[in-house]
Amino acid sequence: MSNDYKILNKTYRSICRGLSALLLLNLLSTSLFAQNVTITGTVKDEKGGPIPGAVVQDVNSKIVTSTKANGTYELKNVSPKATLRFSYVGFKPVYMPLKSGEKIVDVILKASTTTLAEVSINNGLYKRPVGNFTGAAKAYSGEELKMVNPRNVIQALAAIDPSVRLTENNILGSDPNQLPVIQIRGQNNLPVSASGNPTTGTPVSNGDMMSSYLSNPNEPLLILDGFQTTMQTIYDMDINLIASITVLKDAAATVAYGSKAANGVIVVETKQPLPGKIRATYSVNFNIELPDLSSYDLLDAEGILEAQRLAGIYSDENRFNDIAKKQWYNYRLNNAKRGVNTYWLSQPVQIGFGTNHSFSLSGGAGALRYGLNLNYNNSEGVMKESSRSRYNLSYNLSYVVKNVKFDNRITLGYTKGNNTPWGSFRDYADQFPFFRNKDEAGNIIKILEPNNKELEFDGNAPGGTFTNPSYNSTLNIKDYSANLSIGNNTNVEWTIMDGLQLRGSLGWNRNVPESESFYPADHTSFVKSISIFSELGSYGQLRGINTAIDGKINGSYHKKMGNHSLFVAVGGSFQQTSSQSTRVGVTGIPIDYLSELGLANGFGLSNTRPLSNKSLTKSLSNYLSLSYNYDDRYTAEFTFNQSGSSQFGSNNKLAPFYGGGVAWNITNEDFFKENDIVQSAKLRASFGITGNQNFSPYMSTQVYEYSFINDYRLSLGALLNNYANPDLKWQQTLKQNLGLTLGLFKGKINVGMDLFRETTDNLILPLDVAPSTGFVNYQDNLGGTRNQGYEVSISSPLIKNSKRNIFWTVGFNTGHYTNVITRLSPAIEAINKANNSSFDRETQKSPLPRFVVGQSTTQIWAVPSFGIDPATGKEVFEKLDGSRTFIWDANDKRPIGDANSKFKGGMSSNFTYKNFVLNFNLVFQTGGYMYNQTLVDRVENVDLLSGNADRRVLTDRWKQPGDHSSFKSLVSGPNAGLQLTNATSRFVQKNDFLDITSMTVGYNFPSNLKWVKAARLSTPRIMITQNNFARFATIKTERGTGYPFARSFSFGLSTNF
Repeated sequence: MSNDYKILNKTYRSICRGLSALLLLNLLSTSLFAQNVTITGTVKDEKGGPIPGAVVQDVNSKIVTSTKANGTYELKNVSPKATLRFSYVGFKPVYMPLKSGEKIVDVILKASTTTLAEVSINNGLYKRPVGNFTGAAKAYSGEELKMVNPRNVIQALAAIDPSVRLTENNILGSDPNQLPVIQIRGQNNLPVSASGNPTTGTPVSNGDMMSSYLSNPNEPLLILDGFQTTMQTIYDMDINLIASITVLKDAAATVAYGSKAANGVIVVETKQPLPGKIRATYSVNFNIELPDLSSYDLLDAEGILEAQRLAGIYSDENRFNDIAKKQWYNYRLNNAKRGVNTYWLSQPVQIGFGTNHSFSLSGGAGALRYGLNLNYNNSEGVMKESSRSRYNLSYNLSYVVKNVKFDNRITLGYTKGNNTPWGSFRDYADQFPFFRNKDEAGNIIKILEPNNKELEFDGNAPGGTFTNPSYNSTLNIKDYSANLSIGNNTNVEWTIMDGLQLRGSLGWNRNVPESESFYPADHTSFVKSISIFSELGSYGQLRGINTAIDGKINGSYHKKMGNHSLFVAVGGSFQQTSSQSTRVGVTGIPIDYLSELGLANGFGLSNTRPLSNKSLTKSLSNYLSLSYNYDDRYTAEFTFNQSGSSQFGSNNKLAPFYGGGVAWNITNEDFFKENDIVQSAKLRASFGITGNQNFSPYMSTQVYEYSFINDYRLSLGALLNNYANPDLKWQQTLKQNLGLTLGLFKGKINVGMDLFRETTDNLILPLDVAPSTGFVNYQDNLGGTRNQGYEVSISSPLIKNSKRNIFWTVGFNTGHYTNVITRLSPAIEAINKANNSSFDRETQKSPLPRFVVGQSTTQIWAVPSFGIDPATGKEVFEKLDGSRTFIWDANDKRPIGDANSKFKGGMSSNFTYKNFVLNFNLVFQTGGYMYNQTLVDRVENVDLLSGNADRRVLTDRWKQPGDHSSFKSLVSGPNAGLQLTNATSRFVQKNDFLDITSMTVGYNFPSNLKWVKAARLSTPRIMITQNNFARFATIKTERGTGYPFARSFSFGLSTNF
């Protein structure tokens, strides 16, 4: 029997023993048998009006019904000791324990601005009472997120929670096919790519769960309805289906996940079907995307010609060459004088339109509930012909038999993303405006200038041949990625008796990603790179299958006995993820409409072979959680988790994780008397150790690769591909958190504060080994980091007038986060030394990543600069010994600034007047630094022979002795490489900004309007939202260099039937 199955058997034996103990404990405290009753009553608002559609639910048995049009309800088969929950959107839920013999319960619901996490916290495994919880968590409703951004739930979450950081990709901008990269409370790992190498690159994006986390080792664990999921699933799901999102931050909140919880957990809950008559809900959003090109300030036609002239491009010491260059200058200048001033930035962009249709149907009678959800979401990007289309279908079935509730959810989704055939936006920013885009007949030109023979000039054009990236849009280019997903998640919940529940779940999810890229032979990328006709044109194809199986079983027990409240949860889980993919790349397809793999001439000059990959990862986990609360004043909890994974060394397959916390509800102390300043106060503290599994599946295993190049007597040999490390341990993060919540001035101000520290040990990094082994390095536990900071959130209901139906709530949040490297492997030091090599100055034009003990993982390293010498126009540097020099030396690099901002936060305003709603959100950051690559690439290191320049190239550069300038003099031609500007402190600038992220105006139509009644509509709503309205920054740099950023508008309609 394998070790995995031994561990599995051991896990479930411990679970069964735990459940038996819970059952015995409950038998000692209450009677098993009780005769059920029928409860009737009414649900009304504060004005006495009936609330139709309010949900009435038995908390323990999950039996549920809803109120009729007159607000009455009838709930059958209820335990006489049950607790009923009455809820409706926009009202505070009410919990009513039944009194002895009580059969009629009338309830009044009060309007509320808070709707989540009032009585329980859901960590994705089980729900616990708030009174028995000591962790740091924040919950947001789906409606709250939609008010911020109705199109992108990840951007909405990052805008209102300071701990959730969305990494802005300055290259890919608002590309609809680029998945977001997020972190909770900063970084606990060094940034690495999917290959495992430290880098600052962009993560891959597909439906593979392992690749999703491997590409971003700092990504939090994502849970959807109790099952682990991927960022792509969350990114592509219908936002209208989201009931709530809970962000779990500290050890007390996350330790039940053990080895997967070091980066925090995001729990997404979808809406459940409502009982009663059939309800239909339809919503549609019309979206508009506008390209934001405000960060670009490029030279016009005459301006770039003047810059080239000053740089000496049209001059030469050789008289014949000088004449030829002057001919080209005059030709180009004449074109500019005649009005040729092409604004290339406008060529590949468009106003993108999109629609998001969402339809849901739900109903049920008695014990049966069902729900059907359909969604079609198509969004065009701001670059022409780029788009992302999503098709989603889900079916929910819920059935209650006595005390057993059965839930099953089937999902089917298809996503297709088309990349623009117009190429990179950078190609258009580089184009000279004195080139025409189209000829006199209106056709797009492929080669932008005639050659010297056609013009009868004496020499070739300075800069060589220039191709038009717009020309590729006329070709039969194919460039897309797609993903088909199908899943089935089953949950069974048995309420054995009041307070004691047993749950089991099994999920199966499969993703089938594919991508194709075809570039015809006439593509401009082949003009200079390939001269052999038979190798023109390329085709690439990727096919894969990724499967995840997830099973859980757990039990929970909650009992209140006088002033004592006990909560116990015990459970276990197993997960298996497998992926396989095949990638093929071929060349030699000379005809543009023959975009088929079998029509290629071969695998290209490098004779590359098709690539395939298979991986399998298994993990097991079991946990025990205990929580005790006394008199709603003192709370203590402790959770123990044991996890096992196939990823780690054979000597360390299992690892323990644990966490706990205490809380003190000062409000309920006798000495704490209510006053005019502080009405409520709660202090909590937590600690614990969690782990991380975002690593390669075979990093500790000895792996061989067959050699197809050489054979031995018609037999294939195998080469050792990965060096085994049986002692590789689990990466562990010690989390400590101290929190305080306050209610001030009779509810006028609510404050939440958290102080945290996260220390990661056994950081998995490469270790150098002897060359005789045949390897450069292998993986070992040789590093550590420390991440710490604090978070503050303040909310205030400035106006709360129920009679006039006016509500205004404002909020402010901010967070401070720092990280430092505490320990590193010698292999990382070798990388630092390689990056300090001064021989290849081309790679030193921007700061290279460098990881040093005592410094941040996001530190910017550059050579200190005193600026430009007015006498010579050269840059003056500071050496390590403090002396000054004109010579740049990589060994003089020092930490100049941290890209991680000192403070990040946001402000929000939510105003409601009768049926009108106005919402406003902004985010800010301060104290961070950024290397202004625009000034390097477009001003000092700009190659005026081949690309356009920033306007500052003419205004702020040194020209003659005595000039006090920000930039060096213009240098071009053969000596330009000797004058390259390398990583210097001159371009490390403060990156403070304020973004107005969203503004929303909505109106809820009254139900008594004639047309609303005639159409038999319920709660129709109209909503207009603008996202990314404005940005104010201290740094002027080009944004969206490969794909522009966008400002978006959304016009939405929704109604129930």
